[in-house]
Amino acid sequence: MGLLDLFRGSKNATQESTEKSRSPNTTTSSDVPFYVVAGMKDIFSDTESFRSDSNYDTIFDLYDNMLKYDPELNGAVRTVSLTANNYRIDYKKAKNTQIRNSIKELIEEVVDLDDILINATRNLMVYGNDINKYIGSSKNGITGLQSLPVNQITITDDRQIPFAADRDNPIMNARRYVFRENKRDTQVFSDDQILHIRIDYRSNWFEDKLNRWTYGVWGASRFSSLKQAIRAKYNTMNNRIALEDSMTKQYITIDASAVEHVTDPNEQRERLEHIMGKVGTLLDSMRADQIPILPHYVNLHHVDIKNTIPDNSKFLDQVNGDIAAVLHVPRVSMGQEQGSTFAATFNANQWSVQAIRRTQQVLVQSLKELFSTHLDLLGIEHRNQDLPVLVFDSIDEESAFQAMQRANIGYDAGLLTLNQSLDILGLPPVPKNEGGDDRNTGIQPVELGELPRENQVMDDDDMSDEMSEDEA
Repeated sequence: MGLLDLFRGSKNATQESTEKSRSPNTTTSSDVPFYVVAGMKDIFSDTESFRSDSNYDTIFDLYDNMLKYDPELNGAVRTVSLTANNYRIDYKKAKNTQIRNSIKELIEEVVDLDDILINATRNLMVYGNDINKYIGSSKNGITGLQSLPVNQITITDDRQIPFAADRDNPIMNARRYVFRENKRDTQVFSDDQILHIRIDYRSNWFEDKLNRWTYGVWGASRFSSLKQAIRAKYNTMNNRIALEDSMTKQYITIDASAVEHVTDPNEQRERLEHIMGKVGTLLDSMRADQIPILPHYVNLHHVDIKNTIPDNSKFLDQVNGDIAAVLHVPRVSMGQEQGSTFAATFNANQWSVQAIRRTQQVLVQSLKELFSTHLDLLGIEHRNQDLPVLVFDSIDEESAFQAMQRANIGYDAGLLTLNQSLDILGLPPVPKNEGGDDRNTGIQPVELGELPRENQVMDDDDMSDEMSEDEA
């Protein structure tokens, strides 16, 4: 049975049944909508509830959803978090062998310091806080560090629970950490049982899930200024996708030649309905990579909706730029080089390095607190200056090519000796009697010519005069 026979009607039922029995494959259309098959319904419902719902138990639940649904936000946080994986422990200040051995055993055999640092960096960016509970004894010191969910913790002072705290009488001292307050299995920990890593907390106002105000207790999240921007982003995206899905993207027309040989109006209508039904069945049974072959009198038209729906790419690009600015992550590092000049990228890298170093410095101080608590449990006397120091690798480390450029420029300009230039490159020095400590004195001044003054426009006569002077 040929393809065109689909549109000619059925004249011989026996012949059609014979042709069907010979066909090894049969294709049927599905009544399941595409958005259900592709899982788009769940995506739209999740982002729609995230956009419109403001009934979160804590602000940290909103931050979790922001990180879950937005790829730019997730990528920026992950990029910065992984910088905490490059570090070393400097034991030079730990002059006491007992201190040095105890800390080394804690890091290498007890706790997973890599995971602690990466998770703490992530939590500082997302929540502004990373809360952990010490696990240990006076015999073995710290034997574990249990991470606690920030959205299930409340911090109180010495007042008896329950109590109210407004802005006139806020909680200003962290004395007790309450896990699942007013719920089942509530636990209360004193501040000496908790390692609370926080950033930008000194002047931060924060209202907890029980509507109690705190000041200088909770760290500040960088996500706080992105709440409205992320919601507006997904509001725009969902509205555009819904508008595109509701519009007709293609339609079919049937030329008059399809019924020009039929004179009866009723038979013409029946033939047109038959053709439309066969075309619909054919299109429904095709895969996405197949192209329909239609008779000459059936035309498939596609609608260009680019001019119908406003372009929102600039708005989305601006929101993604806000994400990069708030988190201090250059857009180039996330594969978004559009509109990024070298100067802008270099400046962004400098700010990014400073922001990451600030976070790393908070981790350095917190790790000292961890070391000190471990030694206190073991009964080992110590001072802060006696503790080993966490040292992160340089983020903006100079490349070999940049070092070569610096050494070459310094030597050619006569500012560096030969040995100083070789030291920059990590090469062995040259003996003094072979000129190792000599500077380059054969510097020839470069004739730059006369530069035009600011805003000066040179005419043809001036140009010809300069050319004649150069020739002379």
